[in-house]
Amino acid sequence: MKTKRTLSVVAGFALFLLMGAARAQEREGEPGGGFDHAVPAVEHALEIGVGGGWLQGTGDIGKQMGTVQDLSGPGASAELQLGYRIIPQLAFGAYGTYGQFAKGAPMTPNTDVRSVSAGLFADWHFRPARSVDPWIGLATGWRGLWVVPPAGKNASLQGLELARLQVGLDYRISREVAIAPVLSAGLSTFLTHDDATTNGFTNIGNPSVNAFFFAGLQARFDVLGTPVK
Repeated sequence: MKTKRTLSVVAGFALFLLMGAARAQEREGEPGGGFDHAVPAVEHALEIGVGGGWLQGTGDIGKQMGTVQDLSGPGASAELQLGYRIIPQLAFGAYGTYGQFAKGAPMTPNTDVRSVSAGLFADWHFRPARSVDPWIGLATGWRGLWVVPPAGKNASLQGLELARLQVGLDYRISREVAIAPVLSAGLSTFLTHDDATTNGFTNIGNPSVNAFFFAGLQARFDVLGTPVK
C-alpha cells in the first residue's frame, strides 16, 4: 500500500513537470524559437535537482544470503541533488535518494522494504547553450537497504554504491530551469548485515555485486549563476 502511494506521488510529480514543459513550449513564439533553440548557458551556479521514478534492484547479496529480489520487488524512488555548475558543461556535488519497494515474494505480509543512498556525482552536459541538452553523469557513495516486518527485529544491509551511470536529456525551459527524462544503472555491494540471526552488524561473506536500475524524471534549477555570452 505504501509503495502504491509513493508511486502515485511520483506519477503526480511527473505530470506536473510535463505540464510545465508544455506550457513553456506554448509560449515559444519569438523568432528563432522552436523546440530546440538557443538558451544562454550558465556557470558558477548553485544547482538543485529533484527527481523521482521507478527503481528495481537485482542480483546476489553474498554467500548464502539470497538475492536482492528475495527482499524487494519493484518500487519508487525520489532523489535530491545539490551541486555546483562550475562551467556550462560540468556540474558536481552531492546526492541522496530514498526508495520504497514492494516486498519480496517470500516476505511476511505488510513488510516494508526501504533503500537509501548518498554520495557524490559529476554530470557532463554536451549542449549547454541549447534548449535540448543531453548529458551523462557518474556517481559513487553508500547504499543501505532495510526490511521492516510488522513484528520482530528489522533487517539491515549496508554497503557501497560502487558506481552509478546516469543519462538524461534536459529540456531547458529557461536559463535557470530544465526537466529531463533520466535512466540510470548502478552497481552496489553490501558489506555488512544485521537481522534476527545476528547480534549487531556482521560482515557478509563473499559479498556480491548487484545492480539497481532507475527510470524517471528530474527537474533541475540553476540559481545565482552567471550567464555565458
